[in-house]
Amino acid sequence: MSRATVAIESQLTPYSQALSDAGYRVVPLTDTTLKSAEAVVVQGSDDNFLGIEDPLTKAPIINATGLTAQQVVNEVKRRTALES
Repeated sequence: MSRATVAIESQLTPYSQALSDAGYRVVPLTDTTLKSAEAVVVQGSDDNFLGIEDPLTKAPIINATGLTAQQVVNEVKRRTALES
């Protein structure tokens, strides 16, 4: 079973490994991957994500700040299940 594609900020390596180990396809967060990802993991978040006024994705954006790698995996599982 193929799991969702998750775009993740480059500095979140431990989270990338945990998501990959859980079977997710993990890609670096870029303008291109943002459009095709089924979930996005960032460090910190605000109303003006990536300095962009209009959202470029309908994918859930998960703020990893203060979460363990396993909590991020669980949140990605929960949020991508709600979207399908």
